[in-house]
This record gives sequence, structure tokens and C-alpha cells, in this order.
Amino acid sequence: MQKTFTEHFTVRGGECDMYSRMRLDAVFMTLQEGGERHAKLLGLGHDAMLNKGLFFVLSRTHVNISRMPRCGETVIHTTWPGASNRFFCPRFHTLTLEDGTPLLSAGALWVLLDIQSRRIVSPLKAELAFPDNSDIPDPVSLPIRIAKPGDHPVLAHRVPMFTEFDINGHVNNTKYISWICDALGAETLRDSFIADLTVSYEKEIREQLPLSLELSLADQQFTFQVLSQEAGKHFFAAGELSKEADPNE
Repeated sequence: MQKTFTEHFTVRGGECDMYSRMRLDAVFMTLQEGGERHAKLLGLGHDAMLNKGLFFVLSRTHVNISRMPRCGETVIHTTWPGASNRFFCPRFHTLTLEDGTPLLSAGALWVLLDIQSRRIVSPLKAELAFPDNSDIPDPVSLPIRIAKPGDHPVLAHRVPMFTEFDINGHVNNTKYISWICDALGAETLRDSFIADLTVSYEKEIREQLPLSLELSLADQQFTFQVLSQEAGKHFFAAGELSKEADPNE
């Protein structure tokens, strides 16, 4: 059984922002797809789980970033599952350059949903054959707790579009990350990047509902949430910005 999974990729221009850094939503997609490739090798990929009437959805993620990957760089992605409990299936990720320079560490908590009822199913009852990785240290803390919304939010409105929905029939988790970056904007992200981010996916968005997006930014700290009148809070994030180092240094 392959305990960990490692892959190399080159950052493409279409994955980058106007400052030649890999966009954070593209980073999240890379982590998600690499995790799926490993899950397939373990017999726990999307299609295999659908055959059981189940599918994985992301519940929470904590990402700590030393610096963003840059356009044209070759990056090494390593991922592995942690120990499941009755609620969550953890998965960890690291990104490094080829010379070992650390870029990112992430810990994600996934839940199993029944495809018909959309209710949570305990991983322990599903008898999932994950490898024992208890000998591998956690590269980052798992997102057990999350901050409260900040004061004086800046409010925006959005209706999710066709391209934001994925094969599970809901807004893909990476799209919320795009919305965070859009809310922070080019001026804020010109010489800063999101260095630490904890996100919580509260309720699926399965329809083109009118949404309220709230950003609170104070110094380098921010919170962001997505709400709807119909369902309340769908998504919440708390993060910290860091100044971008000179790429020529």
C-alpha cells in the first residue's frame, strides 16, 4: 500500500495572477487533484466511493505558506492521509521546490456524505482502507478551531455561475478561495500574499442563490464569510497576510 504520494508539476501561466504568482485557488485545486490521484491508488477515488453510494467533501483546511510558487517553477507535491476518526478523514500536503525549499504545508479534514441523503457517514463505519501513517509527523496543525468574524465588514453580492459548480453538484471548494482573493483585491495582494489561512465549509451551495460576501480586514488579519438568506452561513475563513519577498533576493 502506497502510504504517501509524490508528484512534480510546473506552474503554468494560466494558473498565475498578474504578479506571476500561482493563484491560491489553483494551489487548492492542485492539492485536491493530487489527493484524488493518491485516493485512486488506494482504491478510494471518486468513482470507487460513488459505487458505495458515498463521496468525500472538504470540511476544513488549514494552509501555511512560506511563499507562493511562481510561474515556471517546478514544484514537488507530497500528500498522505492521516488517521480517520468517527467524523473526519484528514489529509496532509506539502509543496517544496526541487532543491527542498519549503513553500506550503496544509492539513485538510474531509467528511463522507451519502449521495442520496447528503448526510454525513462515519468513516469508521464505511471501513475505508487507509494506510497507517502514524509515523509521519503532521506538517501543520489540523483546523479544529476557527476565529470569529471581524468587525465592520465590507459587503459584496454574488450569484454563483455555471462554471463554479463541480461534479458533486455544488460550488467547488476552490471557488470560495477565488472569492477571498477577489475580495482582498489587486491593491492588497500587490506586495502581499495569504501566508496563513483556515477555512470552514459549512453548507453546500447547490443552486444559483443570491449570496452575501463579507470581508473584514484589519492590518494583516482578515476574515471572510459567504451567507445566503435561505441557508445562513455557507463558508467562513480567517487568514493572515504577509509581505512578498523580492523574487530576485
